[in-house]
Amino acid sequence: MAFRNNGVMGRSLLALTMLLAPFQIYTLPVGEIYPSLVLLLGLSLFIFYDVWTPLRTSVALKCLGALILAQAISLLWAVNVRDGIREIVYTLPFFFIFAACMHEARRDPRFIIGLLVAYSVCTLVQSGLVIGFRLEPAVKINYLHNRVAGIFANPSTLSGLFDVARNNALDPAKSGGFEVNANFGGVWIGMVGILTVGISIGLRKRLLTCVGGVHLCAVAFTGSKASLMLVVLMLFTMVMLAYASRKMSAPRLALIFLMLAALVIVGALGTAFLSSTRFGEDSSDTFGSRQLIWAHATSEFVRSPLLGLGFGGWAESFRSYAWQHKILELPPHDTFIQLWSQSGIPAVVCGAAFAVSFAVEIGKFMRCGPKSAAWIGAGMLCAFLFMFLQGLGENWGLLGTLRVSPLLAACLAAARVIAFRIREADKHEPTFSSSGGLSNA
Repeated sequence: MAFRNNGVMGRSLLALTMLLAPFQIYTLPVGEIYPSLVLLLGLSLFIFYDVWTPLRTSVALKCLGALILAQAISLLWAVNVRDGIREIVYTLPFFFIFAACMHEARRDPRFIIGLLVAYSVCTLVQSGLVIGFRLEPAVKINYLHNRVAGIFANPSTLSGLFDVARNNALDPAKSGGFEVNANFGGVWIGMVGILTVGISIGLRKRLLTCVGGVHLCAVAFTGSKASLMLVVLMLFTMVMLAYASRKMSAPRLALIFLMLAALVIVGALGTAFLSSTRFGEDSSDTFGSRQLIWAHATSEFVRSPLLGLGFGGWAESFRSYAWQHKILELPPHDTFIQLWSQSGIPAVVCGAAFAVSFAVEIGKFMRCGPKSAAWIGAGMLCAFLFMFLQGLGENWGLLGTLRVSPLLAACLAAARVIAFRIREADKHEPTFSSSGGLSNA
């Protein structure tokens, strides 16, 4: 694979992009848009790295490229063209970060794994804010009123937060940290925690396990019910995948059955408990609003199944529906409904293909041989599943936001390159050492 000669500057730019991703750092406005520093850095990686070679080698990137093409075509019937252009521009950094990480992983896989660890350590600030804001809601409100919040959250979002665009982070029982949506705040630190635990077990780094544990514990302080349940499910799934990806012995099989039984018992007890608590009542209310959204999406799909509604079309069509049912104007709250409403069935097919191919490519890394790869790959896959599954009931899209899409791009690139090197490397120069740590590939 041929790459541009990027040198130290390209590597430094990539490292800075990954380290700043949890913070974003919003800059001066361009028109009515506030681009974050991470967006600008991510786009500038195109100068130093060749994106076309990785694009030809990754099925997941081809699917994402096809999705962007479908979205670009749908601009022809968009109600709000600016929204469509913004969606495309915010997807492009995934390509460039993937290309940069793929190149650097071919030079030294430890560098990319180190970036993932560094990202997790930087995200401790987010977990700390989530816990602090939940314990002291007044501090949270003061922060959101302060200009400092506009550095770490989009000023356009904050401008209407206390008026026309209220979000759940204002609820004293919820906390989103940097995010005004506590649900995404929970998903973000939850997926980082799952990934960090997978890496820590794979590389046998106890201190890193503590970092992952802090992230996972902080999920409980977000007030997001779905995120809390997914933490338990994804931890269990990660262990299952890590064991199942290697040759199964009788003790391991017995352990998996015991864990399955424990999960069933906890689920049954949890269901009985939730049915008689406010927690369960709130969940029922949330499900009711989702049912109204699905009903509206179904009726609109019948009218225009192929082309969708175009960018901005959902907000326009839902306005009268919300007035009739006396509910708030709501976005789609589902990844695939959002893709369909923006660009029709082609976008849904491309989005589903990307999700499947992403999981398949990570799965190849997970099954490539070493125990380290099994745990790290399981952590990567479950981190993606965490965001993807909750995204089926929320509103952040296929790749989440620019806080998490660089993390996913780095995971995919590292998994592809390391798996290839393990399969192709000489037995005397393994990619992973016998102790479970990464050696220079």
